[in-house]
Amino acid sequence: MRPEQLEVLLADVAAGRLSPTAAIERLRHLPFEDLDFARIDHHRVLRQGHPEVVFCEGKTVEQVVAICDRLLHNAHKIDLKGPSKRRTKTDPKP
Repeated sequence: MRPEQLEVLLADVAAGRLSPTAAIERLRHLPFEDLDFARIDHHRVLRQGHPEVVFCEGKTVEQVVAICDRLLHNAHKIDLKGPSKRRTKTDPKP
């Protein structure tokens, strides 16, 4: 979650547009989300100023897709890195 997303979330709760329970649900996987094969750092962008990096080497395509799905679900940009040192960035869909 980016800082501006957190500000909007808190403003929505303060204005009554979002219940505290719904806000808690959105924050449930913060700062980390554990999958059986990866630990996703959803607060990395808040602490480091750049999004989580998905290291693809040693993971199946299905595992990489699952990680990317969770990152996109939380409106993160994705940075993929594999053994070829090639990097691919993608933005979440609007």
